[in-house]
Amino acid sequence: MITIDDVAKLAGVSKSSVSRVLNGNFEYMSEGMRQKIEKAIEQLDYRPNAVAQSLKKKETKVIGLVVGDLNSFWSEALRGVQDECMRNGYGLMVSESAWDPERDIANLNMMKSKQVDGLIVSPISQTNKVTELLNSFNIPFVFCDSTSGDILADHVVTDTIAGATEAVEYLIGLGHRRIAVVVFPLETDVRRDRLEGYKRALMKHDLSIDDSLIKIFKAGKGNAVDTVVQLLKSPDRPTAIFSTNMHLTLDVLKAARLAGLNVPRDVSVVGYDDTEWAPLLDPPLTTVAVPAFQMGVKAASLLLQKLQVKKSKKPKTVQVMPKLMIRNSASPLSVMRENPSIN
Repeated sequence: MITIDDVAKLAGVSKSSVSRVLNGNFEYMSEGMRQKIEKAIEQLDYRPNAVAQSLKKKETKVIGLVVGDLNSFWSEALRGVQDECMRNGYGLMVSESAWDPERDIANLNMMKSKQVDGLIVSPISQTNKVTELLNSFNIPFVFCDSTSGDILADHVVTDTIAGATEAVEYLIGLGHRRIAVVVFPLETDVRRDRLEGYKRALMKHDLSIDDSLIKIFKAGKGNAVDTVVQLLKSPDRPTAIFSTNMHLTLDVLKAARLAGLNVPRDVSVVGYDDTEWAPLLDPPLTTVAVPAFQMGVKAASLLLQKLQVKKSKKPKTVQVMPKLMIRNSASPLSVMRENPSIN
């Protein structure tokens, strides 16, 4: 195994000079010496022991990412996080709680035991346990697509209320008045804000909020199908559904098919969290798009800045705007009325 001694011997310099080059410290070093050391490193293909360097510097050069679900949003955001980490010489450790709040705790404890340098977090629950655990870390962390409650931290978020409001207002503009909303349990600000946006749109247009049209489901794929089928078969069924999550949107589309209804001829559907396959559905799906990749890059950038500065700074919140992608899954109510299946 090639060692730093071998590099120093070949270059004809001291080990401390080699170490300075490896750490990017060229102060008081001639250009000729630096080039000689770099040539020796390249010639011997010397690679510093990462574990030894981590112990010496008391850092692992690894960032942790803890998320509730590696859905379409986080698959894209993850690419952004990883690109930014790799560009700055950091590794990435990823864990998913798969809808289970207890796994949030287990994943955070695992990150703590691995001594990651910093965390990007988007837990599916914000319990006292999660708050206490994060406050015990003594490392910087950034919340992405999630808020932190009582925890002082940087945030990268979208204006979720505005995105949801725009989606429902679009349906109202098409003439819909009985608009249902489907949402997972209101354990996070993101979910609460999407429901709040739905309510604000109705109130803005003097439409009453009908609790029977607000459906909250246990988190997970397929949990909404049976209830949405019953809703769509009811005598006074909604003419449109606003889905606050892509998994729920797939459940809604499946339920419409099982109920013998056509989207958008019989029921209009607007979803949240655009995906690369949303335009490929039949019909192409109207959704609220969130710039996931850019959010991932920004979250990693904020965290790496905190690691490099090495001192406490006032928490920063970066907000990006979602965009309604209008396609063909929602129709004007006047057109739908021509179909005899609509009462």
